[in-house]
Amino acid sequence: MRLFNFQDSLYRPKLKLLKIISKNLYFRKFPERTKWTKWSEIDNNFGLLSSDPYFNKFRRCKLLIETMDYQKLDAKKYSKLLKSNGFREPKIGSPVKPFMLRNSLNAGHQYRHIIKYTKSTNISINSYKRIIEFGGGYGCMRWLISQHKYEGKYEIVENPGIKKLQERYLRSSLAPSDIERTNWNQTVKDLVPILKLDDLFIGLWSVSETPTDLMLEILENLEISNCHLLLAFQHSFNGRDNRPHFNNYFRNATREEIAYPANNFHSTYIFR
Repeated sequence: MRLFNFQDSLYRPKLKLLKIISKNLYFRKFPERTKWTKWSEIDNNFGLLSSDPYFNKFRRCKLLIETMDYQKLDAKKYSKLLKSNGFREPKIGSPVKPFMLRNSLNAGHQYRHIIKYTKSTNISINSYKRIIEFGGGYGCMRWLISQHKYEGKYEIVENPGIKKLQERYLRSSLAPSDIERTNWNQTVKDLVPILKLDDLFIGLWSVSETPTDLMLEILENLEISNCHLLLAFQHSFNGRDNRPHFNNYFRNATREEIAYPANNFHSTYIFR
């Protein structure tokens, strides 16, 4: 046990060192993100990660690690559970992992959401004919759900730049039949058909990170459709208190406070 604790204590310095090495070896010409960088530029940079030579090491890019590749060790037990349940994450993009861990912390983090949803609702994700994911990162959740032998339709609502990265990652990691069942949309309004009662809508922090008008529009659409929900929202985002907005909706849903890591309550799950 002490050995594993010692190995874990080395992971943060390792991650910091790898980001420095990767920046100097693979991402020397990659655009830097600053607090003044516009979102449209950041989205374009995610799209740039889908191109050569960056794609081969995209999961070692500082931009990705700091925005959509969970790196906290509280997800480690779920990464181990993935392996014990027969799931093996592809090595596409050269993911950073703690010592002797077969699946990345981010893969474990996504698995945690599925486990918590299934435990709370007693519903298998395979029972849905259509899943809509709002903000799909580089594609980890879509990959993971495909490993559960999900055979329904999968819709991703995403920005154009990130969509480029997702599509290349998923075309490299999914079976052709899974790609055929995957479709991209730029807004929720683009969904055909519109949100329905028997859909599962996944929005893990993404809805609560949108501009207020758009966030309220999405919440209203979810309320009207009365679809199934796997949501997580942060209580505060860029100075905006999200709790009054989310608490106005989904009265029939189950809520669970999120306190990882270190018992710091900062977000809430909504399951329906």
